[in-house]
This record gives sequence, C-alpha cells and structure tokens, in this order.
Amino acid sequence: MDISNVSPLPTDYKVGWQNPLMPLVSDKARALKILLLEPLYPAEAVWASAKVEQGFNPPLGLISIYTWLKHRGYQVDLIDTQFNDYSSESLSAILAEKGYDVVGMPVYTPTADFAFETARLVRRTLPKSVLVMGNIHASTLPELTMQQCPEVDFIIRHEGEFTMDEFLGALVEEKPDWARILGLVWRDRDGKPVINPQRPFIGDLDSLPVGFYSDLELTRYVPQPTQYIVLPNYNYFTQRGCPYSCSYCEAALILGKKVRLHSPQRVVEELKILKYEKGARGVYFQDSTFTVNRKYVMELMELMVKADLGLLWTCNTRADRVDPELLDAMHKAGARQLVMGIDSGNQASLDLIRKGTTVETQTAGVEMIRKAGFRYFTSFILCLPGETPEMVQNTIDYARKLAANTSLFYLPVPYPGSHLYASCKADGGLRREVQWKDFLAIDPTDPVYVNPNFGIEGMQYWYRRAFRQYYTTPRVWWRNLTSIRTKQDAHQLFRGGRVLANKMIFAPINSILRGAGS
Repeated sequence: MDISNVSPLPTDYKVGWQNPLMPLVSDKARALKILLLEPLYPAEAVWASAKVEQGFNPPLGLISIYTWLKHRGYQVDLIDTQFNDYSSESLSAILAEKGYDVVGMPVYTPTADFAFETARLVRRTLPKSVLVMGNIHASTLPELTMQQCPEVDFIIRHEGEFTMDEFLGALVEEKPDWARILGLVWRDRDGKPVINPQRPFIGDLDSLPVGFYSDLELTRYVPQPTQYIVLPNYNYFTQRGCPYSCSYCEAALILGKKVRLHSPQRVVEELKILKYEKGARGVYFQDSTFTVNRKYVMELMELMVKADLGLLWTCNTRADRVDPELLDAMHKAGARQLVMGIDSGNQASLDLIRKGTTVETQTAGVEMIRKAGFRYFTSFILCLPGETPEMVQNTIDYARKLAANTSLFYLPVPYPGSHLYASCKADGGLRREVQWKDFLAIDPTDPVYVNPNFGIEGMQYWYRRAFRQYYTTPRVWWRNLTSIRTKQDAHQLFRGGRVLANKMIFAPINSILRGAGS
C-alpha cells in the first residue's frame, strides 16, 4: 500500500496520541508484562469461501484496551495474528521470550474454539501467567466459556477499559478481593465461576485517551471491498450502544441500548490524527447506525467541512435514518458510500426480527440515497423462521429492485442469547449438535438453523439462487460500471467480483465435493 502522498502536517498541529499518564494503582502494577492477543485462527474461520479477498480490520475492542492501558502507564504489547504470519510454534516462542504475566484475548462465537486452543497454547508456554478473556462470546456466555476453556482464569464482560485497569491493580495485591470488581468473572476456591454485577457503561467517551490507535502501525490493515472508497482506509467508532432491537444482533446487549457519543470536536481531532499521523485517505465509520442522532451528525459534518481534511468515507446506517438534507451534508463532508442491512422484502419477516421499520420506508430511504449520488451496499437474510420459497423470492426481487452496487445474502445465524435464537428454536429448526465454528454467517454449507420449510439443500439452493439472480441483473452491472472513476475503483470492483464468482461458482462445487467425500 502506498502512503507516500500523506498530507504534510499543518504548522499548528500537535501529535495527538501522546496523552499525559494518569496515576497508576501501584508501582507493582507498572511492572506487570501484559499481552493483548488476537487468537490464532485460519482465514476460513472468518471469511469461509470469501477468503479469496478477505479484508483485514483492526481489532477495535482490543486496541481500545491497549490504548487505555498505555495511557495509564502499563507495559503492554499487542499481537494481531489475523494476517496468518504466526504459527503455533512462532507464537509460543515469542511468549516464552517475553514471559508475559498477563495475557488477554477477545472471544467471538465463530472463532471461540480457536480462541480456546490458543488459550491452551498460552498455558503450556506460560504456566504461571494469568489468562483473561473478553468480548461478545465471553460476555454473553461466561459460565460456559469457563467450562469449555478451563485455562481461562478471568473474564471481563462488556466494556473492558475500566474493569481491566481495576483488575490489574488488584492482581498485584496480597489478598485481592475479586468480588468487588464490577464486570469481572472469576473462579472461587472450588473452581466455580462467580459472575460479579455488571459495570455501568462509560458515560463520557471523551474521557478515553485521544488518539484511538495510539502508537500502532496500521498500514497492513486493508479492508474488504465494501468498506472503503480510497486507501489507506482505517476504521473508527464515534459512538457506543444501539437503540434498536434487531433480533439477530448483539450490539445493544453488549454495549447497551443508550447511544453514547464522542463529541463532534473529539471526532474531528481523531480524524486529524488518522490523516496526519497514520496516513489515512479514507475512513470507515463502523458504528452500528452512524446517523442515529441527526442533530449530532449535522454538527459533525459542519466541523468536518471546516477542517477540510479531504477524507472520503463510508459508514453503516439504516435506510429509515436518512433524509435529503442530511445526505447532502454528509456528501459535502466526504461520504461516498453507505452500508445498510435491509434484511428482507417481507414485512412479516421485518417484524419477526424486530427491525422496527417497514418495507416502504426502507424503499424510500434507498431512493433518497441513490438520488444523492452515493454508492450503497445492502444485505439480506434468507429463509428466516416462517418464510416460504415465495417469500424468499420476494426478497431477491426486492433486492434487485433496490439495485445496490453490492448486495450480500445470508442465511439466519441465531447467536446464543439473541431473540432470533429463540425464534429459530421455537419452529424446531435449531440444530442440537453444533460447533462454534458453525455460527459463521458468511458460510452456508452447514447452517446452525435449518428452516423446516426448506431443509439444508433447499436453503443452500436459495442462497446460491439469490447471488446468481442479483448479479445477472443489468441494472446492478450498469450501476457498478458507471461508478468507476479511478484505477482504484476498478481494482475495488475486481476484488468484489472475485468474491462473488467464488460464491456463485466455486463454493457450490466445493460443497458438492465435500458431500461426495463424506
């Protein structure tokens, strides 16, 4: 990736991430050697057949804790293994050389088994280290996580910055009182998990240190084609929490239903750091719904225009949370692509998944986005509980009518603890024997939920049919071809085309071959 065209620093610009240290709990805590580790997992565990053009996104949760601990003065390293340049042997060698006292790892449902295997590697290499887990899977299933991974000593649930800080301070005490640390899960003398009360969410996000990425090198993070307009492009959150109740999503469960926002001034400061210190030309606002607070976004757009950063950006939003004036302000501030989960063309299915909107409202929103000149990306879920072949075809036809530059289709993935899990269980389609790797939304070969109206083969048929019908639609091809302005646009389209070709042609063949060999 070429970042030779990074803009020169303005004469009045000050390095953003070098924050003054806050007082530590103790000097003993300062002496701890801490590692934040992205577990080892193969590319297929995240991208399945789409690994031909897999993207590399920064592990934002891990990075936020890393930056917070650096800010507090701890000795902390971060190792991201997702580039597949670490083996079990090389990682073990690094662990042995560094001799870390504490190792923290995030756990996501599709890669949970790989995280547990990495935990066993850590324990073999560093038998006296303290192993801590966190993030979505460990937060929603703490007891089961400790049962399935006896190597883990502690779990930090939900937001991890303040809990991790307090935990490290207690770790060096002679007689730590684990029961007093909100958000912590620990083992009693008998090894039984004890779940402490939840810690209140951070009210003022601006209290976190400036410079989200701290001193980390970012140039290897090249995202998937749908997440950028121009490279280098880096991810950033302006908010935490989600007010919506979509039944397939855990965002509100993990970070709360109340939306907490960085101030617009703080966001612009972070964008300056991304441009002038990290070399960014583009940004992907990874918030669940970037436009959830219209007044806030309008103020932020005004400040971004005044800052004249020249960044081109993408964001997640909902089709019912846009209007012409807002879209115009966003375009002037550099927005060029919007990512939306439309989910279904059937109102009954939208109601089932608690989308909180209507087909008509979403259609109107997408039309506004098209007229405003944006590229847009949509996604849909096929074969939801209660759906029939006619309803699935209706969703495919609806997607073709909206004619986004890119659309992806998924089969239902009912994560444990979600409302969709209960719906899938109620209609008898939830498999009893599953592995965590089966909860991968991008891979339909072995679905966790099998809609009784279709069966496995029927669901796979409709999955492939959706991609074939959508990407043989002339309007879709025309929209993509006429959106090409630069060589990078053409390369981005080529990358996306490789993924789609794999899904429509090679993935079905591979599925047949796997079945023949079983």
